[in-house]
Amino acid sequence: MHYHVCQVRKEHNNSKHSVLNSVVGTLDFNIRYLLQGETFPGEHVKAPLFCSINRTPPSRYGYIANLCVAKSARQQGIASNMLYFAIEAAKYNGVTQIYVHVDRNNRPAQMLYQKMGFQMVETANAKLSLEETFLLRLQT
Repeated sequence: MHYHVCQVRKEHNNSKHSVLNSVVGTLDFNIRYLLQGETFPGEHVKAPLFCSINRTPPSRYGYIANLCVAKSARQQGIASNMLYFAIEAAKYNGVTQIYVHVDRNNRPAQMLYQKMGFQMVETANAKLSLEETFLLRLQT
């Protein structure tokens, strides 16, 4: 299940602007399943070559694959609004955990997610250190 959220800037009495020029932010959110043996997304587990997907309800999780806000529209709450929508969509679908990978050098993104209640997944740190990313999780 995939959700694509767009935040559109309201244009006042100027129909010459296209909708594309009005989009100020996008968020790609989907609901996934953990692979057999995983406790978090991307965990390297010793499993058979063709690993099955664990389709039990606790193995479902939300994943934010991409969040982007135009530079001209930052610091206006747009990212927070889109994240709020994704969290509500997850709750509506019975998902209790949402994950996101964040570049370890992107401090503004880390602060945004932490402000929304996301916390670092400590067990993933060693595995992600080579990839220069942090894995954050929100328990809904």
